[in-house]
Amino acid sequence: MRPRLTASFVVLSLVLVLGALGVRSYTAHGLLRTHESRELRAEASNLALIIEQRQELGRPVDRGYLSGRVDDSDQLTFAPGDGSEPVVVEGPEFVDGDGAMETMVDAGGGTLTLRQSGSVVDDLAANDLSSLGFLVLLIGLLAALVGYVLARVLAQPFRQLAVAAGQLGRGRFDLDLPRTRIPEARAVSHALLTSAGQLQERLTSEQAFAEHASHVLRTPLTGLRLELEDLAARDDVPPDAREAAVRSVGRIEAMDAVAGDLVALARRGALVAGAEIPLRDLAAQGAQTWADALAEQDRALTAAVEGQIDTTYTPGPVEHILDLLLADVLRRGKGSVRLVFDADPDGHLSIEVSCEEVRDLTKPHADVAVTQARAVVTALGGRLAGDTPEHLSILLPRR
Repeated sequence: MRPRLTASFVVLSLVLVLGALGVRSYTAHGLLRTHESRELRAEASNLALIIEQRQELGRPVDRGYLSGRVDDSDQLTFAPGDGSEPVVVEGPEFVDGDGAMETMVDAGGGTLTLRQSGSVVDDLAANDLSSLGFLVLLIGLLAALVGYVLARVLAQPFRQLAVAAGQLGRGRFDLDLPRTRIPEARAVSHALLTSAGQLQERLTSEQAFAEHASHVLRTPLTGLRLELEDLAARDDVPPDAREAAVRSVGRIEAMDAVAGDLVALARRGALVAGAEIPLRDLAAQGAQTWADALAEQDRALTAAVEGQIDTTYTPGPVEHILDLLLADVLRRGKGSVRLVFDADPDGHLSIEVSCEEVRDLTKPHADVAVTQARAVVTALGGRLAGDTPEHLSILLPRR
């Protein structure tokens, strides 16, 4: 995006500058001809005055005399008033062609015609064009610099939006959205924020459904099983009825197991389909983030991953929890840190965080990061044990 914006800015600037310089060159050529025409007439007037003075002294006005008075790019023609042959003198660079300028003045009873090559104006215009070319190059470089800066400024919100979209694709809800006045960027930010809210609402509703379904399905089944077990244990019940009660208890237990499987299946569903990564990659990324942050405080990190390391999880929620806990460890913890990831055969993920020491912080809301992490863990259907970074234990279902 930045190269295209920069190139567009440079092209637009050069087109406008070249258009303005084209108009200027056209008008400047006319001004140069007017200026040179005035200069040519002034030169002719001076030559006429010199010729008149020489005639007053009684000296001849011949070719030899006039050849020292003509410029390299001029042609001088002096026609005496006595009807004798005109005297024509040319400079070595004079070229008679289109665009040549001419002026005629009276001189000593005759006429003096001074003619200038058209190349004089062309050369002046060419010198002006070379200066304008350098100016265009300078403006192009300046436009590229300004365009690059503007492109970075304009592209920055969209780069942040791309990062936020990647976070949402990984299942994170705490999107880092840009604050900008660009309408398009604000519209995309609103769409991403809405999607994150819908994803979080879905997660919350699924968790509430699982808890409600577990209670609604299992409570009546448990009561019915207890009644049937009591019926099967009575002596005043016929044998066939007692056998039927025992068989019903077995079927109720099977139904209870099915209900448990359905609830577990609802809790294990992936938050974002296709975003899951193996635990070994998730642990490596999280440990690297913690190691980089702790290194700024000259603190060491040891990490381990255990259990079923190929089990896949949606990385966004786990990364969110780890970021919150990392903020608490950086603020309230001291010394080295231990981070252990473990996945059991059922897919449950446990994360153990332990810190060598804890700072003595008396500021209010010092544990806000742990509180926020506990809320996220609870929304995922897990639990977080511990209140200080000295030892925190997180248990999450497979999501």
